[in-house]
Amino acid sequence: MKKYTKHAFGILLITLLHGCTQDFAVVDQKNTSVIVDSFVQADMLQELDVLISLDTSGSMRDNYDDVASGVEALRGDIESLTIDYRFGYITMDPSSTSYLGPYDSSSTAIDMLMAPNLLPSTNLEEGFAAVYSFLSSEEAEDFRRSEADFLLFLISDEDEQSTITAKIFNEWLNEEFQDVQHDIVAVTQLEGSECGYTYDIGYKYQELATIYSKDAIDICEEDWSAWLSSSSYLTEIKDYIQLSDPDPIIESIVVYEDQIITYEWEYFEEKNTVQLGFMPSYGSVIEVGYKVYTD
Repeated sequence: MKKYTKHAFGILLITLLHGCTQDFAVVDQKNTSVIVDSFVQADMLQELDVLISLDTSGSMRDNYDDVASGVEALRGDIESLTIDYRFGYITMDPSSTSYLGPYDSSSTAIDMLMAPNLLPSTNLEEGFAAVYSFLSSEEAEDFRRSEADFLLFLISDEDEQSTITAKIFNEWLNEEFQDVQHDIVAVTQLEGSECGYTYDIGYKYQELATIYSKDAIDICEEDWSAWLSSSSYLTEIKDYIQLSDPDPIIESIVVYEDQIITYEWEYFEEKNTVQLGFMPSYGSVIEVGYKVYTD
């Protein structure tokens, strides 16, 4: 978000103030400033690798159907952005990650639905360590592509149990994927979870999610599978923008797509949101300018 005074910028300010110049002749006219909120629509993905680190301990067996249906739903969303994707599954045992994959556009829905059940059971629940171990191994060469964006799912009904902290794991991911986009989705047990337990809260997974400016997902929600298809910025395209100032002067709002004014939008006061009447093109810049009172 950028904020400008009424003397600080050109074309947008002229547009905003057009037709209102006589207002400045009024002695008691309130002072205003101009705010510009913006977002860049996600680019169409070229390549995407999706790694799912799954807790395969005994307590997780009841969750496999949700995992499978959620990943299949995610695949549908990804295919609207790119057809060049890969899915891979590993356990949370760093000594034996038991990789399955890659699953791609040629894989059937049955292949995807069966995958969680084909992983072996393990008593270890070290999600961070397992991802590190797998991606550092020769086995990962069959899955990972150097130019592909990367999406990591960590799915467990207990806390992460390795010695790696969320901060250190995040720093390693940033270094490992410094040349591409990457994101994480944490599905775990939260405080006040519908699981009803008072132990095994996934604190480290929640901490990691917070570092990525998002919330972890409660694994015991009645149906959390739909969250998988909307939890990553890599697959999220949007047709709205929430304004950063809660009190815009509504009649001053102007909207641009790639610096060209558009009138296909509505403002919803209860949500303080500008809803576009179209889906912006991949990579396009949406800017919403408006005035606010400063006194």
